[in-house]
Amino acid sequence: MILNNRSKSAYSLHTPFTFNLLSKFVLLLVCCMSLPSKATTLMSGELSRHLKATNYGAKADNRWAMPDAKEQEIFYAVFKSFFAQNYPLASELAKDIGYRVIEFKDTKTDKKYYLLQEIAQLPSPDFKGGGTFVYNPDGLNATLQAPHPKRDTFTGTQSIDAFLYTQAKLLMLAGTRRDSSHTLSTCTNGKYQASDVAHQTDSFFNIAHKYISDYDDSSVFIQYHGFGKTTLAKLQNQCNTDNPLMLNLSESVRYATAENEHSLLHELKRNVEKEGKIKACVYGNDTKSLGGTWNVQARYTNGSSNTCSSSSVASSKRFIHLEQSYSVRKYHRDEMQIHLKAALEAYLK
Repeated sequence: MILNNRSKSAYSLHTPFTFNLLSKFVLLLVCCMSLPSKATTLMSGELSRHLKATNYGAKADNRWAMPDAKEQEIFYAVFKSFFAQNYPLASELAKDIGYRVIEFKDTKTDKKYYLLQEIAQLPSPDFKGGGTFVYNPDGLNATLQAPHPKRDTFTGTQSIDAFLYTQAKLLMLAGTRRDSSHTLSTCTNGKYQASDVAHQTDSFFNIAHKYISDYDDSSVFIQYHGFGKTTLAKLQNQCNTDNPLMLNLSESVRYATAENEHSLLHELKRNVEKEGKIKACVYGNDTKSLGGTWNVQARYTNGSSNTCSSSSVASSKRFIHLEQSYSVRKYHRDEMQIHLKAALEAYLK
């Protein structure tokens, strides 16, 4: 009995020494967890090559899985911690939705980036197609998005290269082709497949967009899209051009904008026009088609009353729906990233 009392006294957590030691340990643990350099997985190599190796699946493969309410709630907490550079917390939370945080050292530039990426990749049966998010802590206050990285040919590759060239803050890549799903999205009048994250609010892609849009109202978004021959002919006719190298720039609102205004859209248009090779037309000014008014990310940032069903009535001047002809996407990606960098630097200075 005496031995038991002495034993309790010797190991009691209430002794000053033990309590102080424990307090210091807890404080050290908290400090360590808040350090931005800590991440679950360490990788190195060419970031561009790593990202471009992503398998987006095939048309109608039905591999995209809509996250349920609980998964969306967890992803929000994960992304919030990820963007706050609390990578240990983001890593721990991410396990519950099959994600991991990667600290990636790009050996080509000797820079560090942070990736939020699904662990299971195709053809794994555990793959859900939630997408990949790349964070550059020192980047310009811009987010580049590729909601259709495979179906809008070359926009995935283009957004990756432009992210690295412009040194934007965030890159968002959808996880599958836009036409992966057999079912239709309940948003935008059921005209698009559920896997099309530009027309779907129940996706990790949209949650990340909403968080960034709310976090800083000076942040801007460039979302990459592409159009084919039939649409090219229609837009050429509307914009009075025969140039096959064509852009249709939009803020996703149905009204004209002033050509001389200080906006990212018109900064980009002016930079493209300086070179004189690519024709840059503006939806609402020059064209009346393919303006991205059904885009749920644009609607959110533009303050739509219901992103699923209602178009934006006013522009926040923060979102560009960038439509490009095939020839621009295939042969002139380098020029486009030069124009974008100049526009971003002029607008964000």
